[in-house]
Amino acid sequence: MCRSLHPFSPIARACLCLGLLGPVMPATASANPPPSGRISTLLAQSKSSGNATELMKKAAASFHQSNYTAAIAVWTQVITSNPTPAVFNEALINRAKAFLIVGQPSLALADLNTARYQPNETRALGELWLLRGSALLQNKQYAEAIAAFGTAEKLQPANPMLLANRSVAHQSSGNMAAARADLQAAIRLQPNLSNYFNLAVLERLSGNFKNCRDLLSEIIAKSQPYANLFVQRGLCAAQMNQHDSAIADMLKALKLEENNVDAIEQIGLSLIAKKNEDSAKQYLLKASTIRLASGQIDAYKKLLTIIGSLDKR
Repeated sequence: MCRSLHPFSPIARACLCLGLLGPVMPATASANPPPSGRISTLLAQSKSSGNATELMKKAAASFHQSNYTAAIAVWTQVITSNPTPAVFNEALINRAKAFLIVGQPSLALADLNTARYQPNETRALGELWLLRGSALLQNKQYAEAIAAFGTAEKLQPANPMLLANRSVAHQSSGNMAAARADLQAAIRLQPNLSNYFNLAVLERLSGNFKNCRDLLSEIIAKSQPYANLFVQRGLCAAQMNQHDSAIADMLKALKLEENNVDAIEQIGLSLIAKKNEDSAKQYLLKASTIRLASGQIDAYKKLLTIIGSLDKR
């Protein structure tokens, strides 16, 4: 089963499923016995292969338990233990997936650049380029990400995950028409809730606030509650000057994720629109503290400017 960052995450959703983690099938045995000088080397490789297989299983178990740091450590053991080329590549790819989940795209790229596949290994190469595109996207290298997804598409045509990720790259680079085309193609291939969520976000960013709100309302009715669903719908409501609805959605988001800074900030902004400036200031101060603590300096400065304007009234 593929693991994404969250089923409704508008960021890159690379297919982060692990490959087959069972024993690697040996190559066809030669009809001629190996020279005697190579027997000890082959025996050592056989022992190493067995150890690597057990370590790969251990890493996979940690990964599926969301213990990504432990999984990364075990895959590092495998990579540095002189495994077979197939196991070496698998460990690199799996470690790259874990790096993506913990938000370390540069480390993921290093692993992806180290993996080596033959030209006829199209499936593995397609996955590698898809992951490379996702890592570049997380790294905000949008043009490079789009190019990587294009290479992946040649190897894996009609891949909805690829199209959804490339849509995010186009969206992040400001090409809304290309983003919409890719996302609509992804929905035709895989009409799931996460793709519809990303379409709703795209509608909001394109200024189609009613379409955004209606899509999100349908998703909320059909899925388990998730904070960002309410945040996005609340942002659409605020853009439509429906500030009571916006505040109601943001409060629902905070019940699910109490320090969701986007929800806290929008409540403050909506309270300003409703002329309730004293309460607005409390929310904006809390949002500014969270922005500062997470290193979002530009957003922090913007909030300070708004708070300062309130003090002057």
